[in-house]
Amino acid sequence: MGEFTGVDPYRLRELANALKSLADTLEQEGKTVRDLFAKWEGAVGQSVLTQQTAQVGDDARNMALRADWAFTLLTQPRFVAENGPLPHSWVHIPWDISEIDPGKQGGLDARTLLAALDSPDVSQSRTTVRMLSQSLADHADDPAYLAAFMNAGGLDAAARAARFLHSQDGTHGQAVLSPESEQILRRFGQAVQTATSLAGQGKIQLTPRYLEKLTKPGDGDMWSVGMLFKYGPKGGKWDAKVLSAVGGAMLDWRSRQQMRPHYSPPAMTVGGYVPGGYVESEHPWYENLGLNVSYLSVGADDAAARIGGIAANDPSLVLMRRVSENAAASRQLLTGPDGVKHAEALVDDRWHTPGPQSFDDAQWPAAVITAATTDRTGHPAQSAEAAANIINAGAAEYGEEKNKSAYDTSQYPVPAGITRALSQVFAAYVPDFAESHGMGKNQPAAAATGTGNAGRLIVGHQTASHFLSMIMQNKDDAGNVVNAVNAQISLTAARGMDSPEARTYLENLAELQGGVTTAAHHVGLDAEKLKDEANKKTVLWVDSLGGAVTAIPGLPIEGEWVQTAIAGALPAIKESFSTDNAQKYQEGAETTFYDDQSAMRLPLLRGLLIGGKIAPPQGHPEWADGQLSLKSAQDLTDFNSWWQQVAKQQGGRLDRFDDGMRAAFALGNSAD
Repeated sequence: MGEFTGVDPYRLRELANALKSLADTLEQEGKTVRDLFAKWEGAVGQSVLTQQTAQVGDDARNMALRADWAFTLLTQPRFVAENGPLPHSWVHIPWDISEIDPGKQGGLDARTLLAALDSPDVSQSRTTVRMLSQSLADHADDPAYLAAFMNAGGLDAAARAARFLHSQDGTHGQAVLSPESEQILRRFGQAVQTATSLAGQGKIQLTPRYLEKLTKPGDGDMWSVGMLFKYGPKGGKWDAKVLSAVGGAMLDWRSRQQMRPHYSPPAMTVGGYVPGGYVESEHPWYENLGLNVSYLSVGADDAAARIGGIAANDPSLVLMRRVSENAAASRQLLTGPDGVKHAEALVDDRWHTPGPQSFDDAQWPAAVITAATTDRTGHPAQSAEAAANIINAGAAEYGEEKNKSAYDTSQYPVPAGITRALSQVFAAYVPDFAESHGMGKNQPAAAATGTGNAGRLIVGHQTASHFLSMIMQNKDDAGNVVNAVNAQISLTAARGMDSPEARTYLENLAELQGGVTTAAHHVGLDAEKLKDEANKKTVLWVDSLGGAVTAIPGLPIEGEWVQTAIAGALPAIKESFSTDNAQKYQEGAETTFYDDQSAMRLPLLRGLLIGGKIAPPQGHPEWADGQLSLKSAQDLTDFNSWWQQVAKQQGGRLDRFDDGMRAAFALGNSAD
């Protein structure tokens, strides 16, 4: 080409997009075309199609970069030499993309983006934001561009973009961003994730305090930061340090807000029927999103839509979801200097939306708790520290729950998702709770110190009791607590009870089960109700226990008892806490005929059965898999007769275990 050719940057972008569409189509349909040619024994060589597909893909990428550079230059003032070869209004766009300086372009784009965000009333500003978001997407694998863009103010701009876009879009029902805006934020979020991850890997340098752009944004606009993460990549893609830092800042922000409006239920008064409605605090965080729901200014239908919008746009829920998708970030959030504070924020009862509409607000903070605390084999020390902070926070929250007024309880009942997560923590650390036998009453939960104790916990009785009471306020989780202890009893029996460690551990478990009963009494669950809740999930736990027993074959018992118990119990935890699976068994739950203390005979014999150490009694072959269902008085007689038979076979050893467990249970049940 010997002459200059003029281009319109917007038309050039259309060309680049068309080439990209062609490349995608060739990539998607190429295999079908090749297969058809092969089937028809066509004479055309398929290598040509493969080469052309690759070539079109390269052409599309190159054209996109030319379009980006053209737009960058369009937004800049032009200074052309007086006697130069180009007219004053012309600039040079090289055909060879290697001549484009990505560092220079990234800096120019960042400054242009900031200027556009500062001018929301200028009609061109939104187009500029959209075009530059496309440039970010095109440079997703260009560290030089990303570093220059972020360091020249691009990170600040990305953290502000959602607010700018909302001001353009307005609020429509519960939608505060248009689909185009969501796409723009998706590109910004991807760019921020890539750049911060590269910085974490030492592959690019960002300004020393770059994280503050996301943790301390201008005007405290954490909602806009949250939208970067909502539409950006999933949590597993983010650098754990970045994600935990932003998650912590979001929890701090949340603690200063009235996150949800109050709800006044319908009532009959002397003046007649008064409909229910939402009552807001002064200047709630969602007010400037146009999501006001006060009954004084908004009708019931609009309020219903907007209350959904409040939940959908809650940036703290967004961040907890992303943090929960990154186990390392979850552990970092709940450990270190701020771990205690963050644990208290997660266990708080305010993960709930008052009123007639139901949202699973607690789902993601609960997922963070689980991700942070239960990796006892891969990250034992961090998981134990996180678990200790959660246990202490749960115990303290129970103290708060006891003093709540009826009105506060109606607004913010104990979140079922949180108690479910706390019951998972308990299940993962049952050996530690049991081994804390005799610990000082007021000893808070703490990671154990000393050689050989990495990843272990110590928990005082009072802390444990309040923590368990916190869980069992939701009765559905009481069954998980009981069965978590019973699973360890069964696991112990299945592995073998010959060692002194096994006998001690069984007695400690019995004492712990006694403490569970006491904690249940604190929340109004008497022995019968507690058994009922446990029975609803017994089948579920027995099903998963079989997998736990076979998950770690060959591990030695002697000298490594608790380590084996920890590893063996973990496979049973995950499925046992599935709400769907629990419901599957709940309707068929039967009344079981035994008292608190003799109840421990069932998991003991269940373990011996599953471990292949005894056979089911005559007349009850259905008990062979550990499903010891006592549905009638005759079943109870058969079970007790079988116990006597097995005890004789064991030379009195089983009776000694039973006596020791009964005494330990009574000790745990009497302590308060």
